[in-house]
Amino acid sequence: MYLNPAYAGFDPGTTVTLNYRDQWFGIPDGDIAATGGSFRTYNVTADFQAPCFMQMEDVNMGVSLSAFRDEAGGMPMVTQGFGLAISHEQPFWRGSNRSRLKRLDIRAGAQMSMMQKSLNGNYFIYSDQLDPVIGLISDPTILRLQSRLFPNLNAGVMLRGYHKKSKDHNTLFTIGLNLANVNEPNESLRDATAASRLPMRTTLHAGFTYQITRYSGTKSPVFLAPQFRWDRQANSKLNLQTLGAYMFSKGYYTGLFIQYNFPNAPQTVTSPLGNTFLTRNTTTLIFNTGVDLRSVFDWGVPWRKRDTGLLLGLTYDINVAGLTSDNTLGALEISLRMNFKKEKPKDCAEIGKFELYRGDCPVRF
Repeated sequence: MYLNPAYAGFDPGTTVTLNYRDQWFGIPDGDIAATGGSFRTYNVTADFQAPCFMQMEDVNMGVSLSAFRDEAGGMPMVTQGFGLAISHEQPFWRGSNRSRLKRLDIRAGAQMSMMQKSLNGNYFIYSDQLDPVIGLISDPTILRLQSRLFPNLNAGVMLRGYHKKSKDHNTLFTIGLNLANVNEPNESLRDATAASRLPMRTTLHAGFTYQITRYSGTKSPVFLAPQFRWDRQANSKLNLQTLGAYMFSKGYYTGLFIQYNFPNAPQTVTSPLGNTFLTRNTTTLIFNTGVDLRSVFDWGVPWRKRDTGLLLGLTYDINVAGLTSDNTLGALEISLRMNFKKEKPKDCAEIGKFELYRGDCPVRF
């Protein structure tokens, strides 16, 4: 959902996803005790797919509910909120039996979130509290700042395709565009100050999934899924590219990515002593892996018949330039994704190879 609200209700049935991310947990926070404050993000999302909307085959609607909380530091700057997203998938083109390009679908989605930002701190020191001889002459200031509840709008679109070269060589591909913070909401912590606008972010993402097993009749083929993502925000001060690939089969996945930032212009910082230096952006290697717990613990059942839908994922970021893992310890993310599907009724045994029964009529997949 963070990548593109067009993913709302992407998978059949109901899907619940829990995410926890701890970024740069090796840096000291802003509290008096120099313990690891880091940047922590919590997120929970529930997706619902409504197949055969209004009894129309190939028309899928999706709904997603999400709640999130982001913390920075030991006395944290907190951004939190909740959102509702709706998506729609519509067939665009269907190929003939002789055509290798079998289908193209368009998905569009929009998300509206209500958000709030706050800052709580117990150790703010101002210049009039300092004496050149004695030092601190009064207790540190306690601040409780909070923004108003403000709306935030995201909108995205995706083009999905299915290419069939042969019986055992199929390719699925996706190209998407997301516009986040479309309304550029005011997130100022004090009403009396000038507006602090959250700048719009554009995200272009693309990828394809290709079956790399070469022998026919396999029950658990292996797939390779290269992915690309480009984020741009604040006049390209954020100009972030992510490139890598997943490899997966039934029951597991693993991936390796590199992420780097090329700003539109070099960013310079001047220290209190008057020294000017050029900032260095952080380049990161991202390793991730996951296992389907339902498949692993479905003992006594042949692998090809084991159940799926309970994915536990782990991601670790290694910073290799700019802020390195030596002083940040990188970033750790844990995710749990649970999919609950409806059982296929007994009177629907004639469902085709690329069809799923998840509601009142078949859904072509």
